[in-house]
Amino acid sequence: MFATQVNVKKVMGDCAPENSFWLVSGTIVRNLHELANTIETLNEWNFVYHCNKEHNDFANWIRNVFEDPYLADELNKEYSQQGTVDKIRNRLKELERF
Repeated sequence: MFATQVNVKKVMGDCAPENSFWLVSGTIVRNLHELANTIETLNEWNFVYHCNKEHNDFANWIRNVFEDPYLADELNKEYSQQGTVDKIRNRLKELERF
């Protein structure tokens, strides 16, 4: 999906405090940069709690809060921790050009 089909400023910025992502570990995340950095440091149990074949909390948050269906769809196909981090960072790099 092209960057023009999403609000780049919204995707690249912080969400409203009430829309923050609360991880089971207790960490609170407000933007996609923080999300990628946090996912990278999670232990396996914490990651799988949020991302597994039944649901993907990260994808849902990105779709509903940042309104980036492209990244959300990509994450719904990804079940590995490093793959999730890579997809988020790649999307951010792509959007930085706009």
